[in-house]
Amino acid sequence: PFAEHVGELEQLIAPYAPERLVLADRHSYEVAANWKVVAENYHECYHCPLIHPELCQVSPPSSGENYHGRPGAWIGGAMFLRDGVQTMSLTGESAGLPIPGVDPTRVEYVQLWPNLLISAHPDYVMTHRLVPLEPARTWIECSWYVVDRGDGSTPTAAWAAEFWHLTNTQDWSACESVQRGLSSPHFRPGPFAPAEDAVHDLVTMVGRGYRGLPLG
Repeated sequence: PFAEHVGELEQLIAPYAPERLVLADRHSYEVAANWKVVAENYHECYHCPLIHPELCQVSPPSSGENYHGRPGAWIGGAMFLRDGVQTMSLTGESAGLPIPGVDPTRVEYVQLWPNLLISAHPDYVMTHRLVPLEPARTWIECSWYVVDRGDGSTPTAAWAAEFWHLTNTQDWSACESVQRGLSSPHFRPGPFAPAEDAVHDLVTMVGRGYRGLPLG
């Protein structure tokens, strides 16, 4: 049943009232990497200080915590905004309306199995939909949803799309580099770093899925 598949993720996302948000922008990308490499990148910020200076200015890369053992086929965690920052944007300021009733300092980063990434911010919700095209190629649809102003104006999430297009591009380059490394005959897997606990959750879920075992 779908309700069982979603599990406690519904309670986590419900305060953002996604059914009342409106689509404001959408980008699509093709990345020369396996979809699981893209998902692994999403679930850790171990790499953030090295390639995401803009992100680190508005959100400490070591902030927050991951969720473990929650009911449902999903994984992920949360991070926090720096003091005085309104949202994830290049200026740290928001040009949109806040989503009523949500923590204005917190951003949720979760994945609903198998291919939907949900990033819930104080003033917008962003999704990434991953579609495998080939073993080493993934199509990604990135969408931004905002509070409807109710005045008939065209919805916009330009402040968010600008920030995340830059961040996405940085991530896709990193993912493609990882994919090239994985394709090398000299590649050998290694242990996870302590900050990669959500990646371990993902790999475990993938393994259980391939074996036909319950995911969550």
